Amino acid sequence: MKGASSVKEKILLALGIISLLYYIACGIVGGFKISALWVWLIAGVGFGAAGLGWLDGFWALLPGFLRAAAAVAAFLFLAAFVLVEGKVLSRMSAAGEADLDYIVVLGAAVKGTKPGQALRLRLERAHRYLEENPGTVAILSGGRGPGEEISEADCMERELVRMGISPDRIVKEDRSASTVENIRYSYGLIPEPSARVGILTNNFHLYRATAIAGKQGDYAVCGIAAPYTGILLPHYMVREFMTVVVDKLRGSM
Repeated sequence: MKGASSVKEKILLALGIISLLYYIACGIVGGFKISALWVWLIAGVGFGAAGLGWLDGFWALLPGFLRAAAAVAAFLFLAAFVLVEGKVLSRMSAAGEADLDYIVVLGAAVKGTKPGQALRLRLERAHRYLEENPGTVAILSGGRGPGEEISEADCMERELVRMGISPDRIVKEDRSASTVENIRYSYGLIPEPSARVGILTNNFHLYRATAIAGKQGDYAVCGIAAPYTGILLPHYMVREFMTVVVDKLRGSM
């Protein structure tokens, strides 16, 4: 029994160290102001404290019913996390449908006037789709956020025109500040009630974006995934769990 407890403590301590190292690595690569990066710091401290036995005394002081409630809550949290991440994974390779009437390209961070990594990947995927489907119109959706000299919609228009897409095939939506607003305001720019619409965003974001799109209107919607790889991908996938829960509670999806 003591041996099993020792193994559990070593696993928890290892998880704590990995979480803290990942927090530092993400901060170095993307900056410590990345949304929700604190999750890894808290996880590192929590797992580490549990692995070192610092929480044993506190746990022993809790009444039995509270320990049982905490165990049930932990199980439900884990089950919900696995369910949501499974849905996120299920949309990460979505290629969409050919000859859509519109694709809504969701905005992401702009650095000054240039697209950040996530937005650049979305634009590359949008350019490829528009080249392959010459009858499709692109709605570029995104307002101007902190640190952005121009709106995300303006940045996307500049880049796609530079890539060879005609301005006649571009509609800008430059008021939105969230995924919900991206979809709502973009839908307001589509005059045809029977239009076929694609939602284009990064792979980790596509499940939530298409779920919101399905709730916002009656259009026939499909998802188009822009690839995203690298060290920040696990963080963005974990962050999606948090935002999915929030959007569910708000009734947005």
